[in-house]
Amino acid sequence: MRTYTRILASCAVALTLALGMTACDPKGTIDEILTPTSVEEAIAAKEAQYAPTISTPVILEEGYLTVGLRTAETTAPFCITQTGGEVMGMDIEIASLLADVMGLKVRFVNVTSVDGALGTECDIVMNVEAGNAGGATVVGSYSENASAIFRVGDPATLSADDLAGKTVGLQSGSISQRLLSQTDLRMLETSYNNLNEAFEALAAGEVDYVCCDLYSGAYLASFYPSISLSGTLDAPDAEGIAVAADNTALQVNVQSALDTIQTDGRVALVRAKWIAGMPNVTNENMIQGLE
Repeated sequence: MRTYTRILASCAVALTLALGMTACDPKGTIDEILTPTSVEEAIAAKEAQYAPTISTPVILEEGYLTVGLRTAETTAPFCITQTGGEVMGMDIEIASLLADVMGLKVRFVNVTSVDGALGTECDIVMNVEAGNAGGATVVGSYSENASAIFRVGDPATLSADDLAGKTVGLQSGSISQRLLSQTDLRMLETSYNNLNEAFEALAAGEVDYVCCDLYSGAYLASFYPSISLSGTLDAPDAEGIAVAADNTALQVNVQSALDTIQTDGRVALVRAKWIAGMPNVTNENMIQGLE
């Protein structure tokens, strides 16, 4: 389970549509400027661009993609529940983009399981590893799960020799702390009540490194321009979108929509907002020489 204690006050990402002008028809361009498009016309044009690609019974509700969020397990930067109950984060924005490409509106529901919710409470569940999907099928990948090391300095994959004997901040009782203890890497540990305190100590030079969940660390590092990823303790596990195993039509549509928003750069914009554009992590980012 990712641990997160910081509440972010932020607005949902804004999508800006750029209007391109052609030089081959000056009169047409002038006419368009003199006769601006109405709001109704703009909405109709967008709806025509993204006509619904699926309907019931492939999805639960006509015209809607119902998205399951496991808010009790998934926290920043993927899912942040604010004091008033509003939910925001990477999962919310990526799911909204998927629905847009599929020509659907989006609604979110809180779920406690993947298998039990798919096809009954929701159409898809965000942020699921294949190994934790039960009987569901995980489509695509947009994030990874791993424990990681962060430091003050430029991004670089370090070796075990670089880290040996150095000070490291960890959240007390975290998965990352237990994982570090299972390796042959010996560092001087300082425990903190939460990751905010650990990253504040790192920025202040009180510890050399912080060890924590990869994406939680990347989110907090985005508040400190000097802090960057130094590598992972374990091989990263891909996380994608869970769909009912027998709903192949929805699987195809979700995969196509995810491919679209990854190719055209919209996922990159979401990553830039929440984790300062950290690239997807692979086995090549593992700390070298670690046993």
